[in-house]
Amino acid sequence: MNGPHLNKAHRYVGICIAPFMIMQVLSGLFLDFGLFRRGSAVPDGAAATRAGWDLFLVKIHFGPGVLSDAYHILLACGIVWMACTGWLLYLRIRRVLRQSGAAKLKE
Repeated sequence: MNGPHLNKAHRYVGICIAPFMIMQVLSGLFLDFGLFRRGSAVPDGAAATRAGWDLFLVKIHFGPGVLSDAYHILLACGIVWMACTGWLLYLRIRRVLRQSGAAKLKE
């Protein structure tokens, strides 16, 4: 895959998986906070609200069944692909800059 096509694919895959990454990160962070953590001490009136939020966040973050497993695998593959293509693009830009810098020194 040549440079412009790799740039375009990297950009569009990033745009597509960004909302799902944000959902996973935010739900994981909220589940880690004390307010949403299971077994934390909460006032009696807030127990129902905490349980509702906890169940909602757990459903978003982990999800039920085979579809959720496929979603997590696809998201992980997308993240790995983004990291690898980002590294390739970085190396390509670095090589071009070095070549152009060497060409300027020869002149």
